[in-house]
Amino acid sequence: MALLLNYSEQQTIKPISQNNEARYAQIALEVEEFEVKKILGVRFLQSIQAAPTSEYNSKLLNGDTLEDGSNHKGLKYVIAYLNYSRYVGESYIKDTFTGFRKQTTEQSEYLSEGEIKRLQNLSREIALTEFDLIKEWLNENTANFEFWNSSSEKKAYTPRLYSVRKTEK
Repeated sequence: MALLLNYSEQQTIKPISQNNEARYAQIALEVEEFEVKKILGVRFLQSIQAAPTSEYNSKLLNGDTLEDGSNHKGLKYVIAYLNYSRYVGESYIKDTFTGFRKQTTEQSEYLSEGEIKRLQNLSREIALTEFDLIKEWLNENTANFEFWNSSSEKKAYTPRLYSVRKTEK
């Protein structure tokens, strides 16, 4: 199964550093299979993954116009910001045979956990705000999406971020 958003598309929407391209596939797969699945539902996501180039799935993924004339940027835009949010939290961590490490240099300083969490939350907020427009578009086009649950009362899934507390002996 191919990802709905590949690395080059990610770079055009919300770029990540080029030296982490190898980590992108894992992060994108986790986001698609966990967070996007929670937002859309399992059956609906699988139907999109099975036929991403069909007419309406393409409009869902790449953006389209709503009946009121406003535009949504597409599910790829939402996925890009969710990917970026996950990337911000994981990019500085290195998995080595002796355990997880943060690389340090004299010329740089890492962001605090609060700053990282703020960046993650901002990216998620951008993604979920755009998804609200996509939901409106999906509700207008319910007949074209067999597995879309058009309930407007359903609250959007909001991933929770927990901070990591450091303890000293």
